Amino acid sequence: MLNEELLKKIRYIELNVRKKVDDYLQGSYHTLFKGQGLEFQEVREYTDSDDARMIDWNVTARMNKPYVKLYREERELTVMIAADISGSTLYGRSYGIQEVMATVAAAIAFSAIKNSDKVGLLLFSDRIEEFIPPRKGRNHLLTVIRALLTAKPKGKGTDPAVAFRLMNKVMKRKALVFFMSDMFFNDMPEPLKVMASKHEIIPVGVYDDSTYLPVIKGAVNTVDPETGKTVMIDFGTLEEMKFNKFVSEKDDAFKRIGLRPIWIRNRENFIDDLVNGFRKLSRVRKK
Repeated sequence: MLNEELLKKIRYIELNVRKKVDDYLQGSYHTLFKGQGLEFQEVREYTDSDDARMIDWNVTARMNKPYVKLYREERELTVMIAADISGSTLYGRSYGIQEVMATVAAAIAFSAIKNSDKVGLLLFSDRIEEFIPPRKGRNHLLTVIRALLTAKPKGKGTDPAVAFRLMNKVMKRKALVFFMSDMFFNDMPEPLKVMASKHEIIPVGVYDDSTYLPVIKGAVNTVDPETGKTVMIDFGTLEEMKFNKFVSEKDDAFKRIGLRPIWIRNRENFIDDLVNGFRKLSRVRKK
């Protein structure tokens, strides 16, 4: 059962993402992300407008006249949302990064469900926190959103390798994977590289300005949310950690394995960044 507070959050998310889904994201999603391939539909008699390469020579020999094979796109997709819920995703000035990811994931899930695609969820930190296998339907959609909103991770650190290691084992058919994280990890995990060769992966980086821009002068003691250790930070040196530098390094790392990330800023209209990210992907794929 869903409690009243959780229902209000789910309704709020649905109302705030529905217009974006209906106005742009829905059409963009269908255009950008194709199905598994072509599925045989039927054969029919050859006409002058048909491609001769589609002739079915076995049927043609039996019928003593040319016939062609007809195919249709196998539209159904399996969409997996892999979300980082490590300690650092609880941070955020406007919202917690985890809350931003829940809303973005809801927008993606709404599009998938509307297209009759299956949606699954994998929550991870430095371990697997929860795995919900892909399914269809609105009730399943609510299960996914509830899991995102109520997640209380046992792990503190960030290790995306554990997530991709599991998905490499369980995702047998080609899937569309949205990898959502604040991207606070070092090297690209090897299981991610393996999965990128078999599946379509869209990295979605969620960031908060105050992570990169100093808002306090001088040095202060802070607690690392992932390790629990107290460290002194000189905020004067944080100017070197500008967001553009961080994104450039991550972009280059992702591009080396053939991936192009979408970046979402933690702000009031953050869902617009998702829409703009899809637009950029669309332009790249048309080139």
